[in-house]
Amino acid sequence: MLFGIFLALSLSDLNIASHTGKSGIVSSRPHEVIEAVMEKPGDPEKAVEAEYRALKSRGTRKALELFIRRHADHPLAEQAREDIRRLEK
Repeated sequence: MLFGIFLALSLSDLNIASHTGKSGIVSSRPHEVIEAVMEKPGDPEKAVEAEYRALKSRGTRKALELFIRRHADHPLAEQAREDIRRLEK
């Protein structure tokens, strides 16, 4: 019974970090982290490719132009321009 009371009192000082979508236990005391989970950054090239596929799948000039505006210097921007030319035929 004493252990249960101790555990309840100990946990009352902690909050679960949920705003990041990851679970972690963070102390309610400022600047004190007890446990944290950090996600590895994603591959930016794969993110651009995924965005291209998603926008191309819409099949509209507007979607492809959006990709070109966001990634004008990326090699897939030229592919998007070619896709626009094909849509116009």
